[in-house]
Amino acid sequence: KNSPAAIAAYHESLKIYRSISPESDSVSNVLNDLAEAERANKDYPAAERDYRTALRIAKKKHLPYRIAEQIGNSATLALDRKQWIEAETLAREALALAEEIYQQEYIALDCHRIAKALLKQNRNLEEAISLSRRAIEIFTRLRQRDNLQETQETLAEIEKALDKK
Repeated sequence: KNSPAAIAAYHESLKIYRSISPESDSVSNVLNDLAEAERANKDYPAAERDYRTALRIAKKKHLPYRIAEQIGNSATLALDRKQWIEAETLAREALALAEEIYQQEYIALDCHRIAKALLKQNRNLEEAISLSRRAIEIFTRLRQRDNLQETQETLAEIEKALDKK
């Protein structure tokens, strides 16, 4: 929860991993963690830069798990920035990749991201409900309470918006 301290620690880790192998899976992983801390600290340009670098490495190393993760995290960043269309586009791409590798947690996260983006655009709310329910089912099965609660809250917002239509 101490973003500045986490950012400093991740920069140190990054130096060490890069000295061993400049573009390894470990570097991609630390860049992702660094970007998460930067996003939490609302340093969106730095987070975007580090997500992109992590994605470039993941693609170069042919790491489908990391590619899906990075694109999904970029969708979350777009949600934070209130870039609803970009968030939806990225989350749909990430969902397709997550489904290819059968990564249930990522599938649920991406379904929630798409649902949230659709809600914020106030369109395709029926699809948003379906995606939210799919995410809830997976988060329940995986026992991920935090993600489950957030997704249930989004579903309630979608249902409320649909009732207004």
